[in-house]
Amino acid sequence: MGRMIAKDKQQHFIAGLLLSLLGLAYLPLISLGFIYGIGKEISDYFKGKFDVMDILYTFTGAGVALAILIIVELTRLG
Repeated sequence: MGRMIAKDKQQHFIAGLLLSLLGLAYLPLISLGFIYGIGKEISDYFKGKFDVMDILYTFTGAGVALAILIIVELTRLG
């Protein structure tokens, strides 16, 4: 059996996913998950808690949302 992903990494993934899924309602919001990931880690950097893996998990969630939005748009078009 594989290793469990840390709870905070799961939360970063979900935050990136959900924030970027707002792009379903208004397309420019797709970037929100990516912007949040950068902003959160800048904030964490100044608190001495910077973790590049947090950014990667947030961006992965946002990327999954982007893939979902692309699939939805392609099915609408064709």
